[in-house]
Amino acid sequence: MENNKQILYKRWYDTKPYANGVLEILKNLSLQSHYDIAREVLKIIEAIKINSRELDEPPLSLGAERVFGLFSQNYKRRWYDKNLPINRIFKSASSLQDEDFQNIMQGMFTSLKDENEQ
Repeated sequence: MENNKQILYKRWYDTKPYANGVLEILKNLSLQSHYDIAREVLKIIEAIKINSRELDEPPLSLGAERVFGLFSQNYKRRWYDKNLPINRIFKSASSLQDEDFQNIMQGMFTSLKDENEQ
C-alpha cells in the first residue's frame, strides 16, 4: 500500500523525461525570457497540431492522466501555474501525443541548458 501512495503523490512532471529539467531552468529566467520562449514553443506546438490533423486519423482521447493534469492546474499552487507564458506552454503541450510532448521537452531542455551554460 505504501508504494501505491508514492505513485499517487508523484508530481506530474516527475514521470516525464526532461520536463523537470525544463522547469528548473525556467524557474531561474526572467519573465521576459518566459514570454520569448513561450512565443517560439507555442508556434512549434501549433505546427505539430496542424500537421497531425492532416493525417485524417480519428481524434484520440486525451486520457485520464492528461485531463486530471489540466484540471489540477486550475489550483495554481506552484510557480509555473501562476506564470502565464509557462502555464500556456505546458497546457498546450499536454494536449499533444506523448512522443510529441517528450520531443518538445527534450528540445527545450537542450536549448535552454546550452544557453544557460554559456
